[in-house]
Amino acid sequence: MTSQCPIRFYLEKEEKKKESWRYAIAKQISYHLGSALDENEIWDEVCLIQKDMEDSAKSFFTESVHICRNNPAWRTCREADLMVQSARFHIHGVIDKLFDGEPSFSITRPTLAPSKGIYTADRIRITGYCICLEEMFDMPVESGAIEYIPSGTERVCTVQPIDKRRFLRALYEARRIQQGEVPRKPLNPPCRYCPQNDRCDLEGGTRLSDLI
Repeated sequence: MTSQCPIRFYLEKEEKKKESWRYAIAKQISYHLGSALDENEIWDEVCLIQKDMEDSAKSFFTESVHICRNNPAWRTCREADLMVQSARFHIHGVIDKLFDGEPSFSITRPTLAPSKGIYTADRIRITGYCICLEEMFDMPVESGAIEYIPSGTERVCTVQPIDKRRFLRALYEARRIQQGEVPRKPLNPPCRYCPQNDRCDLEGGTRLSDLI
């Protein structure tokens, strides 16, 4: 979040975050990838986990399942929801899936994949998790995958130096805000799609989710 707009992070830093129904659906579908997708079984799991869903939830779910079935390359994970952390950078988070092969981990996104490449925010997510895994297992981790469930595709992100620089900038900005500093608006903020647009009148140990 901080990498996109520090003002939004500032306005939401005291709020309790609620998991969206889109993410709940994407997560449950993701758990079953690599095996036959039983639509009824997965939907029952979603309904157990997420009670607050919009009318469009079922169609979003059905379309996502159908498009994911068209990709035969899904892998079966070794472990899911792995807590990771870095004592060096005072960050922590949860990796959605861990695999035996490369890339060794993936994160699940409830959004459509971009027309090409990977969203910048997702590259920063992957960078943060690579840093945590490298420190935890004392081995190089240079890439991770993003599962864009509504698009039925997985894209591999190989971390570049610019990703690490962006990650560090977002981390330090988040820490300054947590210490009480009022941030300035970025030159090109994503105001059009921001849920805090009507509240925003500012000019001017961290969770990984807070950085993006």
